[in-house]
Amino acid sequence: MKSKIMNSELNYLIPPEIKNDEFYVAIQKICREEDIETVLEIGSSSGGGSTEAFVTGLRENANNPKLFCMEISKTRFAELEKKYVNDNFVKCHNVSSVSLQDFPTQEEVINFYQSTQNNLTLYPLEQVLNWLKQDIEYVKNAGVADDGIQQIKKENKIDFFDLVLIDGSEFTGTAELDRVYGAKYILLDDITTFKNYHNLNRLLNDSDYTLISCDSNIRNGYAIFKHKTVQPTAYATIQPAVEAVEGYMLPGQEKYLFEKVKSLSEDAVIVEIGSFKGRSTVAMGYACIGTKRKIYCIDTWDGNDSDFSERQFFDIWQQNIQQNGLEEYVVPLRSYSHEALKQWNELTESKKIDFIFIDGSHQFLDVLKDFELSFPLVKDDGWIAFHDVIHTWPGCERVWHDIAKPSLVNHEYSSTLACAQKSLQVSRYGLTSELPIHFFTIVLNGQPFIKYHIDIFKQLPLKWHWHIVEGVADLKHDTAWSIRNGGHISSEIHNSGLSIDGTSEYIDELKRLYPDNITVYRKPEGVFWEGKREMTNAPLGNIQEECLLWQVDVDELWTFEQLSTARELFIKNPEKTAAFYWCWYFVGENLLISTRNCYAQNPQQEWLRTWRFKPGYVWAAHEPPVLVEKLPDGELQNVAAVNPFKHEETESHNLIFQHFAYATQEQLKFKEEYYGYKGAISQWAALQEQTKFPVLLRDYFAWVGDDTLVAQADSYGIVPIAQAEKHSTEWRFLQQEEIDKRVVHYEKSVPTILIDGVFFQLYKTGIARVWKSLLEEWATNDFAKHIIVLDRAGTAPKISGIRYREIPEYDYSDTDNDREILQQICDEEEANLFISSYYTTPLTTPSVFMAYDMIPEIMGWDLNHHMWREKHHAIRQASSYITISENTAQDLVKCFPDINPDAITVALLGVQDYFCPGLPEEINAFKTKYGIVKPYFLLVGPSTGYKNSTLFFEAFAKLPISHAFDIVCTGNGGVLVPEWRACTYGSTVHMLQLDDEELAMAYNGAIALVYPSTYEGFGLPILEAMACGCPVITCNNASIPEVAGEAAIYIDDNDVEELANALCEVQKPSIRQLLVNRGIEQAKKFTWQSTAKTVSEVLINATIEALNLKEINLIIFPDWTQSEEVVAAELQEVISTLATRNDAKDTTLLIDISNSDDEYASMLLSAVTMNLLMQDIDITQGLEISLLPQLSEKQWEMLLTRIKAKISLENENHRNIYRDKIYAMNLEEFYQQVV
Repeated sequence: MKSKIMNSELNYLIPPEIKNDEFYVAIQKICREEDIETVLEIGSSSGGGSTEAFVTGLRENANNPKLFCMEISKTRFAELEKKYVNDNFVKCHNVSSVSLQDFPTQEEVINFYQSTQNNLTLYPLEQVLNWLKQDIEYVKNAGVADDGIQQIKKENKIDFFDLVLIDGSEFTGTAELDRVYGAKYILLDDITTFKNYHNLNRLLNDSDYTLISCDSNIRNGYAIFKHKTVQPTAYATIQPAVEAVEGYMLPGQEKYLFEKVKSLSEDAVIVEIGSFKGRSTVAMGYACIGTKRKIYCIDTWDGNDSDFSERQFFDIWQQNIQQNGLEEYVVPLRSYSHEALKQWNELTESKKIDFIFIDGSHQFLDVLKDFELSFPLVKDDGWIAFHDVIHTWPGCERVWHDIAKPSLVNHEYSSTLACAQKSLQVSRYGLTSELPIHFFTIVLNGQPFIKYHIDIFKQLPLKWHWHIVEGVADLKHDTAWSIRNGGHISSEIHNSGLSIDGTSEYIDELKRLYPDNITVYRKPEGVFWEGKREMTNAPLGNIQEECLLWQVDVDELWTFEQLSTARELFIKNPEKTAAFYWCWYFVGENLLISTRNCYAQNPQQEWLRTWRFKPGYVWAAHEPPVLVEKLPDGELQNVAAVNPFKHEETESHNLIFQHFAYATQEQLKFKEEYYGYKGAISQWAALQEQTKFPVLLRDYFAWVGDDTLVAQADSYGIVPIAQAEKHSTEWRFLQQEEIDKRVVHYEKSVPTILIDGVFFQLYKTGIARVWKSLLEEWATNDFAKHIIVLDRAGTAPKISGIRYREIPEYDYSDTDNDREILQQICDEEEANLFISSYYTTPLTTPSVFMAYDMIPEIMGWDLNHHMWREKHHAIRQASSYITISENTAQDLVKCFPDINPDAITVALLGVQDYFCPGLPEEINAFKTKYGIVKPYFLLVGPSTGYKNSTLFFEAFAKLPISHAFDIVCTGNGGVLVPEWRACTYGSTVHMLQLDDEELAMAYNGAIALVYPSTYEGFGLPILEAMACGCPVITCNNASIPEVAGEAAIYIDDNDVEELANALCEVQKPSIRQLLVNRGIEQAKKFTWQSTAKTVSEVLINATIEALNLKEINLIIFPDWTQSEEVVAAELQEVISTLATRNDAKDTTLLIDISNSDDEYASMLLSAVTMNLLMQDIDITQGLEISLLPQLSEKQWEMLLTRIKAKISLENENHRNIYRDKIYAMNLEEFYQQVV
């Protein structure tokens, strides 16, 4: 008998089956987080599988539960007991779970084997029957107690276990379920075999149990059931059940809803607007179990034709609610949300709402209406949540950020789900606050733009009034200046003092439609207004309440969002008296002014548009507008001057309106006549024909005298609200949803590279010429669309085709603040890269350093000087480097040995076309202008120190007839060092400040350029001189031979005699001509086109350095439109394969997210990473993973050269045109390949 037991397979130690899979994890979560005290494991084996999951989970459970482990095998039991000897809460029992009579008969097993689809058929029937016989024999002969479940319950006074796993004998599962039925949680393993096949079906059909997780593909399948009366403590327990319901929630949002509802009172009222198939409903429903909470689901469940081909949503929703046993907690209200909310009190006997989840129609007005109608229904301290608060759903985003969020407190977020609490203290200043708005408009011929405003005003959920003042303003007072320009009032622009374009009739219709909201002011027939000031004062007597007074010129377009936001600012800041705004000032249908502090963007007076008004205030002026209050002492106080919102404050809230000042030919015609802008129509028409932007407005509008730039609106991501219809004189106005969609569709030029033009502020020397030349080159090609020049206080040269952003001037005494400003700008512009013309840096945005020379370091200057201190900071912060010569590159590494030479690119400089041989008459004109009558030697930027100019003056003094020559010095500030003067007796030294064209003539007329420098970063004057046919005398130092080649006379930088001889030698015709010819040919090797190409390539390449490329770079193109499960599975398979390879540390995996939202992709990748960590695959120490956003063509060109292969996926983003340009292999091929 003993031999029968010893020879039984049940005495063999077997490896654990439930180990590190999703069932294992689920067991751990339930044990760790649920409210349980007694746990039974039927079939513990040696304790290495499910037992381990139970123990590790229960150790963290605050209830200190007991775990009862049952194992009949003596061998396995011994290992089990030994393994957990130190865990007092683990009680091991060497018993049979049931009695012998509870085993099935052989006929029952045969019938099951032959009549069902089950995994036992993977084995011969004879073997299965042998297992049955073996199990029965072991129970008979092992000498252990039978009916162990009942024994444990009796001994421990347990009526119902809290948690049970049925995973014992293959043949006793049905009897075991009978004995544990009533447990809070029942876990079944091997649901596709005899063990739990029948149990699965029994519990699926049991109205007292809910299936919360199941997978028949893991080994022989598993299932987890929960008693319907049990409220899960942790979301993780019911997560599989929730995720089994189709829906559009992002990871973590269902958990947020579950926990939010769970935190509410026991009798809370929950409302869900938009239930779809019930995923969010189920998540919230589980939090209601065992309470009196009710969820009211408002939905039509009809969907729409464009998004859904099959629309039996209500049946599916209802089925999902029933399958999860939540019927008693959920009430469907099949209706449109607005109708249901209006009838809420009748439908629910005026129940106050504790929590409402708004996830219905995502159109702005629908979301707004849902919020407005539900707000008063939510109890004080109740919660309001919005789904899809993201730019791709602008309606939800606008309502949340601009209306709901300011009216609520305690804001919470779960990715795109936003939630906050209603508070009387806040809300009484929000939606319910009485701060009316009185708009006023003065108008004559306001078509087409006057038709825009009413559709915005009528949406406002507040008291508003529009005062429209129509008529002709005589050219007096504020506008009298136009008479001097030739301005006059033509009879062609009015009809007896009123409009001639249909405006009068439109205003009359408005008055009829909105009699309580609109007041119209007109003069008697044929009478003009006494200037615009009288027009603006006309409404004030009718405004007998404190309010916001808002000037809305007929061509100034504000959005609903902006009006609401500005009003909220005034409500929250009662001390504020007025508001200044910036505007997008249109000078064409799609052309706008892109600069500030210039024409039409003068912050001292533009654009003051809103005032906090009190009865009795009057207008003292209209241009600019001055609203005044009469003080008790009789003095007039400018209301706006007291405490206004400044431009930066309003801009931070996106309060930038659109001003269509020069959008139609009719507007130009009016301004030409009324304001005296001569030629306005033709000049404006010429601007409309321009195709290359930005351009200087003064080149088109004669009345503009500054550096105002004009750009295309879409280059700034601005969607014009007013759109001219093609082949028509009609205009239409975009609704906010259309604007938002078009903004999304505007493809931002990536990458965005910011160039700080700080050097233009500091100096006008050679480096300024370098950057001006680069910008001029880039303006001729596509690279211009990637750059924005930061213009320090308007000092940068304005080049057509280059975008600018004006910023404060640089101050070496406040460099930390400057770095913060630069970083803020980088963030606002979403900059990928930063490069400075002279050593400035942001805080975190990657930067490239351009090294012109290393003179301070090589010459031993004081490196604590603020300029060199900033230079070194910039060097250390940079990720890539550009030098203008090989020598400078070498010196950079000498001074900073930590820099990898491979990170340095040499970009030799070029020479402008105007540096070329000149005509004799041009040269003579130059000499005549500056009084130069003798042959002369030329020095550019002469100085003591490394420029070594003293050598020249000492050599000049040694010339036998030095008095026969003059000297021309340029670029040193006009100061001649006293000791040099002593060397020039009898000669004139011309100290000149020349522009580039004159400098070219100076080269042309000179005997030679003398340039005895001991060190140069490049030596640009040498190149310019050679290009002009001017011989060069210089020294063989530093970068100079790279530039001059064999086209110069070289002398020792310390030999006066040698230089004196060279000054004579260069005058010999044969020598001179040889140098001229060689110099012109040498100069041809250097072009700004080549320089600009090299620099742009370095900058583009630097933008992809953030991808952390390594020796092996692979790429995948997931199709993010697939379900979350599909994408996650494909990512996990690829990442797990690569992460476990020996070369993982040398590998970067690029994941294309060009057809995904960045946030969604990041969250899904994080979820995949966590899954892998639970499988003991840690990717943080080896494999590099980089998300690959939308790249430009230039970036792809750089990246393709560094990618080894594309790993093919079953589902790919076929829209990415670069997908097919990369060598592809499937994962299996790559796995087998030795890299």
